[in-house]
Amino acid sequence: MVLFALSCFGLLLFLWLSFGGPIPFKPKGYRVKIAFPQAIQLGLQADVRTAGIPVGKVVSKDLYSHGNRTVATIQLDPRFVPLHADARAILRQKTLLGETFIELTPGTKSAPPIPEGGFLSNAQVVPNVYLDQVLQAFDPVTRQAFRHWQQDLAAGAQGHGQDLNDAFGTLPGFTASASDLLDVLNSQSSAVRALFRNTGVTFAALNQNRAALHDLIVNSGQVFQATSDQRNALAQTFKIFPTFLDESKATFAKLQTFAVNTHPLIRELRPVARDLVPTLRDVRAFAPDLRNLFINLDPLITVSRTGLPALRDLLRGAKPLLAALDPFLEQLNPALQWLEFDQYQVSDFISNGAFPLTKTAPTPGVPGGAGPSVGHVLRTLGPTGVESAGIFPTRLSTNRGNAYASILALTETPQTAKFGLPPSFDCRNAGGEVTPNEGMPSPFGGGPQAHPGCFVQGPLPFLGNTGAFPHVNPANYNP
Repeated sequence: MVLFALSCFGLLLFLWLSFGGPIPFKPKGYRVKIAFPQAIQLGLQADVRTAGIPVGKVVSKDLYSHGNRTVATIQLDPRFVPLHADARAILRQKTLLGETFIELTPGTKSAPPIPEGGFLSNAQVVPNVYLDQVLQAFDPVTRQAFRHWQQDLAAGAQGHGQDLNDAFGTLPGFTASASDLLDVLNSQSSAVRALFRNTGVTFAALNQNRAALHDLIVNSGQVFQATSDQRNALAQTFKIFPTFLDESKATFAKLQTFAVNTHPLIRELRPVARDLVPTLRDVRAFAPDLRNLFINLDPLITVSRTGLPALRDLLRGAKPLLAALDPFLEQLNPALQWLEFDQYQVSDFISNGAFPLTKTAPTPGVPGGAGPSVGHVLRTLGPTGVESAGIFPTRLSTNRGNAYASILALTETPQTAKFGLPPSFDCRNAGGEVTPNEGMPSPFGGGPQAHPGCFVQGPLPFLGNTGAFPHVNPANYNP
């Protein structure tokens, strides 16, 4: 029973302290008395606050012996003592239900402190203003309008209690954001003043043309109505807008990199841009002719509407024929390419090939060749030398020859002038490339030990050939 009684006492003591009651037998702290004109709603253990921070409690209330006031005895925490004589006190309400607390300013340190149990001067007590006193300052018409407004506001808030609670729940965050906004506006106070001043000028101008203002309001209503009709598309737009911002951020980063890399190119293109001015001037000169060209293209475009489909059908029909030509062209084209490669020799053969066959033999004994011909003869050129008088088992060191002469091999080139002969197929019989009369003691050359020069012809540049003589191979047009 004793333990139960002690536990009940401890529970009651905990609840007493939780609701702001004083600890029994606890020593009294620093206390000051304040006389308020109206303190009906001020209860015991009410908060005493400074700048919104609790600094003490109301421990007792008594009647003021020198007038119609209520004396409230407050006890301050040791951290906030003493209270100075120039401190100010006012009663404020926590909620609309009338719960009251004391708002206190500690005063300045230069003012004398109030002694323990002393009074704060009545001049430092600020009369509190209640809501009914504010409403009583209005005339009857205004109070009636305020009453109707409150009634309509109550009807409008009916069924939206949760929304109203959510609004009050988000109010602290909104207040913090609004504080940041007001700080920015305060830093730009001159610009804000100019904004409001210019807004007055704007509304004055709008008041001068009320018809235009009416049209503006009507058109704005139509715009908002059209926006409301497209609210689903607008919602989709805002839904994909974050993705658009992310992609735009990545695009701008790449564009920044591209701009940095392109800057040297733009610097190099500046001279070109300056030189482009005369070109554009000349283009302007022949612009009429170019315009006439495009105008005259109209008949061609009209005809092409029939001609192009016909050409398409022709090419589509010729596709099997062209496919059948592949094997033939694979054999013909390399031969034509070889003739193109040796075009100089081919042209010489065509132009001079028939000339040796036109020579005829004159009639013997007839002077001047005036008589009838006895037949055609073929001109020949017979080389003379030791190789024309005998047959040798190996090539002599003076032998020179090239069955695969390159293009223009007989023309005058630096090597032909140096070695005195066209290029040879090889120079192995001469002991390598040699110049004419090499090793001869006489400065004029010649004699029994003289020999012609020799240098080797390089690869023939025919269709990627790398050998000393060409190979004409069939082409392959099938991938």
